[in-house]
Amino acid sequence: MNEYDRQARIHQLQDHRRALLQQRDRRGAPIATIDMELNVIRSELQALYETGRVLRQTHAPRNAANHARIA
Repeated sequence: MNEYDRQARIHQLQDHRRALLQQRDRRGAPIATIDMELNVIRSELQALYETGRVLRQTHAPRNAANHARIA
């Protein structure tokens, strides 16, 4: 999964999460079902955020070395 796909999935999950929260507020569906789905979304978002942090950390030293060579 490249960075663009990761960001797109994050936005998709955040939009879905907002819709579920609104649905829960309206009580249009059983609360337990919505809460379980929200937990799944939260877990996937956390994994995607962690992947982004790891990618930034692995690229940061390389980027710093490149900047040092240029300076």
